[in-house]
Amino acid sequence: MGQRSATRSKMALSLVKNLTKIVIGGGALYVTYDQGIWGEGSQSTKALTRLSGQLVAKQPPYVKERLGGVQFPSTEEMAVSVRDNWNSGVMKVCSGLSAAPAFVGKYSEKATTSLALFIRQNLHPNVGK
Repeated sequence: MGQRSATRSKMALSLVKNLTKIVIGGGALYVTYDQGIWGEGSQSTKALTRLSGQLVAKQPPYVKERLGGVQFPSTEEMAVSVRDNWNSGVMKVCSGLSAAPAFVGKYSEKATTSLALFIRQNLHPNVGK
């Protein structure tokens, strides 16, 4: 009876852990959707501006003390920097994805040729003589 109880406890704990993860993930998705992150580009830009302004404005005093007077960039500088880096990252990913079929085709042809040569030389040494 003790083993059955232990198994039930483990199952209940596992269920609580998984439900907690689902609730946190769902909540994060809801908040980001509500803030406009998943909307059109203009909504995402506004959300980024709001978020970056809140991060700089709500800096706890102990952070300033520990960093020893480090100046943080303004909200506008952060928004422009993040937006530019995001756009260049998206462009690089899209460029890589568009080049992937040619890349895969080129290297699969090279692999096929190398494999055929290997088979001819090592597995069937008398073929082709």
